[in-house]
Amino acid sequence: MEGTRVADDDVVRSVVHMMESDALPGGSGVRAAVPGYRLAIKTGTAEKMGSNGKYDGGYINYTAGVAPASHPVVALVIMVNHPTAGAHFGGSVAAPVFGNIMGPVLKYLNVPPDALYTTNTSQTTP
Repeated sequence: MEGTRVADDDVVRSVVHMMESDALPGGSGVRAAVPGYRLAIKTGTAEKMGSNGKYDGGYINYTAGVAPASHPVVALVIMVNHPTAGAHFGGSVAAPVFGNIMGPVLKYLNVPPDALYTTNTSQTTP
């Protein structure tokens, strides 16, 4: 698809590299891992405000990214409005959903794996 370049190649490479570290062990998005693929993701959490302009105790969290990181083919954003089960952080709630969707999409599109290693998704710290 043709488009308009809005950032230099070196800037894009730097940002993708930073986002890639979020999906590796020790990163907040390690639960988004898709075996065989390098992901470039960003997780986040925002507190919700009520109609009175004050925080209402609710959250919105997300995981956004592209895959494979070496040559992005698919972009995906997962947003969870007011998560209610357990943790409320993007890496805990939205990241696993991201991985559960991204993996089958990459396989469906026959995108070849680009990872030289696989990530153990059961650990959140190295």
